[in-house]
Amino acid sequence: MKRLARTEELRRFDPFRVLSSQERKRHLDAYADWMEARNGEIDLPQRQLSRREALIADITRAPVRWQGPFDREGFLQRFHGAGNPALDARTLWLLAIAKANEGESYGVDKELRRYLAAGVPHDDRTELYVFLEEQYHSRMLQEACRTCGLDVEFRPPHWPMRIIIHGIYYLPDRLRWPLALCGEALGATIFRVLVENCVLFSEEPAVAERLHALVSEIWRDEVLHVAYLRARVGPAGLRLAQAILPLVMRQLMRDVPQLAELGCDRAELVHRLRSGIELPPSLDWVEAPTP
Repeated sequence: MKRLARTEELRRFDPFRVLSSQERKRHLDAYADWMEARNGEIDLPQRQLSRREALIADITRAPVRWQGPFDREGFLQRFHGAGNPALDARTLWLLAIAKANEGESYGVDKELRRYLAAGVPHDDRTELYVFLEEQYHSRMLQEACRTCGLDVEFRPPHWPMRIIIHGIYYLPDRLRWPLALCGEALGATIFRVLVENCVLFSEEPAVAERLHALVSEIWRDEVLHVAYLRARVGPAGLRLAQAILPLVMRQLMRDVPQLAELGCDRAELVHRLRSGIELPPSLDWVEAPTP
């Protein structure tokens, strides 16, 4: 598996470390401030965040398109379940990003419908920011596909993943948020792998840079969603999340088998999670720097 060269060693944090009550409050307060500064104003009826809309507008005004080859026919066969041809690494990467967000996109739509039906935002604006950020991930991944000459519509996930998503939606908070934490921890790990593999497009630097920017934006959000949920669920929720993580991981690998073909199999996921989730710079409130 190819990886981008790193100019600095990123710090890591344990997604299942139990925080003290003081740490939890500090993390939740800091994250609420971060989300407002990063995303701007919420327009719930339109499902929009003002600063994210500005970012999407900047991207669409300056399109970048890959001119090199990839296996379009093989991509379409595997994306639509019409065949299972062997694919080169570049096409596998495209297939992975086209499929990686299907589950979250499906779940987020259900959550936002609940907000809209209530008529007013939830008391916890941070939670609403998280769901709206996830919606932008789908748009960014669609743009990444367009950058490579593909227009795709994300489909609902297979029924086993739908069961997990419905569980997250209907279960009480003490159960559904640990389940969500598992999904976010895996998402943060997977998107880091996808960021590293943007090097596959280095023959066209402008394309590699655009893809790196889009996927890095998602990775950064996913990492902070993990930090938010870790602070939110508390000790009992963290123990539950660790217990159910293997089940969620198994289903994820079934839904996105392309990850294993890129070198990110179950063993690699376990290794990365045990090593800690890499943390973007300048976020000392998530985990204090090592002295």
